[in-house]
Amino acid sequence: MRIILYLGKGGVGKTTVSAATATAIARSGKRVLIMSTDVAHSLADALGVELNPKAVEVEKNLFAMEVNVLAEIRENWTELYSYFSAILVNDGASEVVAEELAVVPGMEEMISLRHIWKAAKSGKYDAIVVDAAPTGETMRLLGMPESYGWYSEKIGGWHTKAIGFAAPLLNRFMPKKNIFKLMPEVNEHMKELHGMLQDKGVTTFRVVVNPENMVIKEALRVQTYLNLFGYKLDAVVVNKILPQHSSDDYLTSLIAQQRKYLKVIDDCFYPIPILKASQAPHEVIRTDQLHALSSQIFDGSKPDDILYKEEKTQVLEKVDGKYVLRLHLPNVEITKLNVNIKGDELLVDINNFRKSIVLPNILIGRKTEGADFDQGHLNITFAN
Repeated sequence: MRIILYLGKGGVGKTTVSAATATAIARSGKRVLIMSTDVAHSLADALGVELNPKAVEVEKNLFAMEVNVLAEIRENWTELYSYFSAILVNDGASEVVAEELAVVPGMEEMISLRHIWKAAKSGKYDAIVVDAAPTGETMRLLGMPESYGWYSEKIGGWHTKAIGFAAPLLNRFMPKKNIFKLMPEVNEHMKELHGMLQDKGVTTFRVVVNPENMVIKEALRVQTYLNLFGYKLDAVVVNKILPQHSSDDYLTSLIAQQRKYLKVIDDCFYPIPILKASQAPHEVIRTDQLHALSSQIFDGSKPDDILYKEEKTQVLEKVDGKYVLRLHLPNVEITKLNVNIKGDELLVDINNFRKSIVLPNILIGRKTEGADFDQGHLNITFAN
């Protein structure tokens, strides 16, 4: 079983790359499910078929679905949904507004994760490819398995105390069934899925970027978050690369700008494999075109292989009361090193390339105390 999640800023071509990957895996003879957890679904457009929240067979071995969170809540979480909706109506909200507000914080992420868990546990597929929502939403989704235990325990505890102290008042609004009994069961699913997502032999993450400054900055944040959560990034896909030569002055300037950012991508994400796809002269839709795109992206590699096998590219540790950021830089012989902080970025100049790292919140505002290089690892110490 393989699970591959594609992350990235909206508009970079994440859905197209995800669909191309799934199509290539399916045509290699393995059963694959591609799933979109993005509210603004475009997977159906990429595949050229109509999709719904249940898996649809697109072609032999290729299945696809689009998670519809609101439909899922109404179908399978009616008691919880109705409970919070009733409380909001009682507080003066209109029924329409109450229905919209009754989606409990974290429920959207939880439902998306449960779909991944159910597909993985079904045994129907050799691989699952997830076309994830834009970065911010996906980071909440990836943090959900760890935080759900705390979340369910707090709400469950609140429920028990409330029933004990104010039963006569609350009984008017509470459903006859205990809706909170679902939480321990879902918590077990979340724990199991968390283990699955952190199993580096099963799950890997890939970030899709374009050669643009803002897109690269967001992708660097993704890399930092993944390392903090203990998830494995095994490839960066650079999409929409322009032809390297043109007689048009405007295109020539864009090509020069892209060339600069392609170098930044190579430097910043080293040693993770960088996969590349050219800007297509037409819209890439339907499986034949998607399969052709996958051949360009993977260039002989198997799309469901683990493309980078090292444990982590960066690790944050606490040593003798100080934070140490450890960067994995194999095959680099350091002759010149300079470390600077600019806002929330750590800029590391090594020989003739610059590596930019978005700092986790805990390091922002701290000064660096020193750096040393040991057996392929650059260790940067931060002051308290």
